[in-house]
Amino acid sequence: MIERPDNLTDLVFAEIRERIVNASLPPGSSVSEATLAKELAVSKTPVREALLRMRRIGLVEPTSRGLRVTLASVRSVRHAFEYRATLESDAAIYAARHATGEQLDTVALWAAESLSCARGGDPAGFRQADQQFHEAVAKASGNEYMRLAIEDAFVLTVALRQRDVSLVRDFVPDALEHLEIAKALRARDSVDASTLLAGHALRIMNQLLDAMEQPDSAVSAG
Repeated sequence: MIERPDNLTDLVFAEIRERIVNASLPPGSSVSEATLAKELAVSKTPVREALLRMRRIGLVEPTSRGLRVTLASVRSVRHAFEYRATLESDAAIYAARHATGEQLDTVALWAAESLSCARGGDPAGFRQADQQFHEAVAKASGNEYMRLAIEDAFVLTVALRQRDVSLVRDFVPDALEHLEIAKALRARDSVDASTLLAGHALRIMNQLLDAMEQPDSAVSAG
């Protein structure tokens, strides 16, 4: 974990997030600042800063004995996706109004890449392009506070989706929606872009909620 000091907290955050997503830190498990610092060979300070951000996002939660990895539920998935949909809907409005041509090119590039990966049967590539697409729209809004909030919301929904819901999805519809969103932004149609982006997040949310409510789902409906 020895890297540039100014980037250490980000690296620690990414590593702990990956452990949460792949369930090596399982839902409900205690999170020890000292243990993580020892395992990552860093001081407690970047671990503490990373955990503070995770608590704000919703990846970890406080208990009477410290922090634990957040337990997933239908309610937490709904709240996370509704929050993200609201933020991204607003970001699309500002992006349609203020984005530069170069920023719109970037949005379109990642939309096209997401479709290429989806059609090519490359889920890892799709997930990377998907993240870059949503980050590009957030950046194009020109609002740094909004961009950071969307980044955090995206992290939470990805963690809940990849870790807690056993669902094989076809990514092509997602990618086609990316293209439609990029097209609306290019046309400077703030209403259409906003509606499409919110609907995109909520459609995925509904797929996940349907999967979680199946009888064999291990996720609580609380």
